[in-house]
Amino acid sequence: MRKKILVLSHERSGTHFLINTIAQSFGYSPQQIDLDNSQSIDWKNEAMVQKWMQLFYGKFTPRIFKSHHSHAFLAPLFPELLDEFHIFYITRDGRDVMTSFWVYLNRLAPGWGPRTATVGEFMRSRSTGGITQYQHHERSITMLQRWVEHTENWKDQGAGIHYITYEDLHTQFAVTLGHISDILGQPASIDKPPALDAPSSFPWRGSTGSWKDYFTTADEHYFNLHARPQSDKCK
Repeated sequence: MRKKILVLSHERSGTHFLINTIAQSFGYSPQQIDLDNSQSIDWKNEAMVQKWMQLFYGKFTPRIFKSHHSHAFLAPLFPELLDEFHIFYITRDGRDVMTSFWVYLNRLAPGWGPRTATVGEFMRSRSTGGITQYQHHERSITMLQRWVEHTENWKDQGAGIHYITYEDLHTQFAVTLGHISDILGQPASIDKPPALDAPSSFPWRGSTGSWKDYFTTADEHYFNLHARPQSDKCK
């Protein structure tokens, strides 16, 4: 059986860039099965999650599965998931993640997460609102710490996950596409990046290094103090 695709990420890490690349170049559908919007599922109820995921086992679907959930939600399912899916985790420079996420939440209706005047205030703000549904614990953490924990825990999963960086997909597309081709065991039918207006969620600049236009010197110091080691790991 041809394996399905599961793309994991923290929000604003290039999730749709990777999904659209795989869909366009390898014959998968750009229409996702979005685990984030499976509102009938209590993701903290392991039995319920297992039962729902079993609906997709043993058969192929060209639709790509996507999730922003933290590691603890899906970790109990990993033996089955590894049999059924090619699993990708895409990471991005945390400074660009914070900047893009700040812009994104300020464009949404209130209630999804902190809305602040600056990205510096944003990454120091406590995680609140609708985005907390993707966190497994109830602890109050900053938005920056939320990113650190998400990427760190998924990185620690190790074997079975294919790690892709937004930066490589953006600046070394052909090389990264070749890597994905090797994983999937099939050649790419299209060898150019998908357009920025491909199916996405409020695309912004589609670039790297945008944080430089928004971070102050104090913001850089704060990031380096609290997240620099993890950001280096994600390169």
